[in-house]
Amino acid sequence: MARILYAASGDGFGHAVRLHSVGAGLLERGHDVRFVSCGKTWDYLHAIYPDRTYGSFGLFTIYNQGKVEAYKTVLHNARRAWRSLRPSLRSLWALFDAFKPELVITDFEPFSAQLARLRGVPYISVDNQHLLTHCAVQHPTGCTRDLINAYLTIRLYYGGAKRYLISTFFPAPIRYQPAKLIPPILRSSVYETFTRDDGFILVYKGAGGENDAMRRALEQFDRFPIRAYGFGLEGERGHITFRPTSPDAFLSDLASCRAVISTAGHSLVCEAIYFEKPMLLLPVQGQYEQIVNAHHVRRMGVGASCDRLDAPVIERFTDGLAGFRTALAACPKASLNAVLKAIEKEIP
Repeated sequence: MARILYAASGDGFGHAVRLHSVGAGLLERGHDVRFVSCGKTWDYLHAIYPDRTYGSFGLFTIYNQGKVEAYKTVLHNARRAWRSLRPSLRSLWALFDAFKPELVITDFEPFSAQLARLRGVPYISVDNQHLLTHCAVQHPTGCTRDLINAYLTIRLYYGGAKRYLISTFFPAPIRYQPAKLIPPILRSSVYETFTRDDGFILVYKGAGGENDAMRRALEQFDRFPIRAYGFGLEGERGHITFRPTSPDAFLSDLASCRAVISTAGHSLVCEAIYFEKPMLLLPVQGQYEQIVNAHHVRRMGVGASCDRLDAPVIERFTDGLAGFRTALAACPKASLNAVLKAIEKEIP
């Protein structure tokens, strides 16, 4: 069995989900795993594996009412790096000395990748972002600037991986080696949860979602009851029940809703496909990965998307639920076992 150092970005809940699901699977198979992250991902993993989780410096994105604030993002990370990057790298270097990993896995976390190269430790990338750089993806029109920004950012994050294992919910030809497509990585609890239809719409405003406009649109649409997360509110307001952040409660609502309205993050899209829940997606402006996710959800016929939410858009979406469900029933199911086997093939 191998000693594996597994590092992930702390910017977004999807990285935490992948880290937990894959890490737990590797531990169950007898590997010795240590986790490195920051932000939301560190909070999530440290509560589960306090003796195996280490903090690090990480990069974060700044949003404002549904848009990425590029200048503020650069300035925010530069200020933090001035104070925290050097001591974080020293701590990570000491972890390499003490743990002596045989393989490093990075989920869009650049510093562990660079230290692995310096220490001569093989590393692999496990994420969905490299789909945009290593595969021939059909791109939506009118988003050239966002495409270029995303491509350059991903390319600059890190290179030289032994293998790029790319998690995706739609097929795409590989352009650059070494790369391999793997199934979506879902929370282990997803596989243990049964789907049903309790007749309500689940709404999730992820990081960067346009809070005010989304809330007004939901208030105007009363065809179905709504359960909403991510708005910083709690309690019932007419036909809308605002709920606090809770991974377990959210998963239960996702499995039992009639349909989903959400920003277009990769993890939620994959879980909605698994549970066969039609989606109305609002990709965050400037987040090209979300724009691509929404584009391919439309192409697959499993949902719809829009730039701005209003009641007529929601009505058209709910009118088409039957067709979306038919397409969802034909989608292949995700398999964590296939992901773990792909990783184990890369162990020296």
